[in-house]
Amino acid sequence: MFRGPILVLFALMSLSIPSARGEEAAAPLVELATFSCEITPPLGHPLCGGWIKPAEAIQTPQLAKGVILRNAEGVYALCALDWCELRNDAHDLFREKIAEALGTSRERVAVQCLHQHNAPLTDSGAQLLLDKVSGAPVHADLKFLEEAARRVATAAGGVNTWNTVTHLGAGMARVERVAATRRVHDGAGGILVRYSSTRELALQEAIEGKIDPYLRSIAFLDGGRNLACLHYYATHPQSYYGDGQVNWDFVGMARERTQDEVGGFQVYFTGCGGDVTAGKYNDGSPERRPVLADRLHDAIRRSLASLAVRRVEELKWKVEPLRFQPRGEETFSREFFQKMLADPNGSASSRGNAAIGLAWLDRVAADRPIDLACLSIGDIRILHLPGEPFVEFQLFAQRLREDLFVAVAGYGDGGPGYVCTEASFAEGGYEPTASLIEPKSEWVLKGAIEQLLGD
Repeated sequence: MFRGPILVLFALMSLSIPSARGEEAAAPLVELATFSCEITPPLGHPLCGGWIKPAEAIQTPQLAKGVILRNAEGVYALCALDWCELRNDAHDLFREKIAEALGTSRERVAVQCLHQHNAPLTDSGAQLLLDKVSGAPVHADLKFLEEAARRVATAAGGVNTWNTVTHLGAGMARVERVAATRRVHDGAGGILVRYSSTRELALQEAIEGKIDPYLRSIAFLDGGRNLACLHYYATHPQSYYGDGQVNWDFVGMARERTQDEVGGFQVYFTGCGGDVTAGKYNDGSPERRPVLADRLHDAIRRSLASLAVRRVEELKWKVEPLRFQPRGEETFSREFFQKMLADPNGSASSRGNAAIGLAWLDRVAADRPIDLACLSIGDIRILHLPGEPFVEFQLFAQRLREDLFVAVAGYGDGGPGYVCTEASFAEGGYEPTASLIEPKSEWVLKGAIEQLLGD
């Protein structure tokens, strides 16, 4: 049985490192640097796109944390934000600023959000549309968005400590009593919705359902020295929200506690958690947040203790342009969204949603694809996916390449909204109501994943 943080630290210090002779001497040069900065929104800033109470107090800072890798072919960045979502132009803004600071291309920068809800959700195009309508609600502060992107780029571009990566470690551990499906079958052909918290006994007692129960960790090492660890787990990260208290929720608690205990640089990515929440194990009380953090932290420690180490191999970065098509129903049409946006009696959430829907249609009309990126080093693959993808896409990628260690980060470009399975649209439930892309998008995304994971 695991007996505490000192054992993880010992495991990282005493990893069995392959001999540094022969073929390792000719190993490709891969270097790593890390960066971090605060991107906490100011008081009064809209949270979750303006759908909940705005920021009234700061419980914990919100961070951007990332790693930069470079080899003979160029520079690459992976960045995770303690924000809800970045959509369309807002997502591109962060990638472009980071790329400019690093002297690389936007296609070589992956930016993902963790999806905490007491945090900004920003679509630049949506706010510009709202700005044109008298009396429309505020979705985001675009000046703060620019400032946050500048901070992250400055942090990334200002790194001056590079370390050679000689080895990589990959490990995994089962996360106990955190995640469960949000889509609970009622036994009569319908779907009950189990949100991130529930006090309804029937939903608490319903089965976990389809999830990926494993947290995956990837460690970058210089000999036996831990340089950075990336962790991937698929669930919505909310314990409770909507109270105006800005924080990094239980996933940030587990991440920072790990960094304090074992050292190194710890980054957490939310996987394909679109249809996965903590609701089965969470009643939304403040007392549950540290309990969920403890459980996730325990899995991170066990994952680190399980690391299997291999020599670094050639780093490759592949990008697949992805074009989703919009929904065909009348309630997702440009005319319908324009009417909602202009309605002075409409709710702030409905008008904000209309602006977001219009911004997505504008993107599609401009034929701007979403970049899907895959980082490959030896037998390790890291996929970066857009929107709020169902866990099926993560499981699909892992089934597709069972010969590889596949980690998946969701919540990249949030423009499409939920990325659902085709069958879910007929089944019902919440997620299809918040998806801006057609049901057959399942096969578009799976085809792109096949391309990225193919040799």
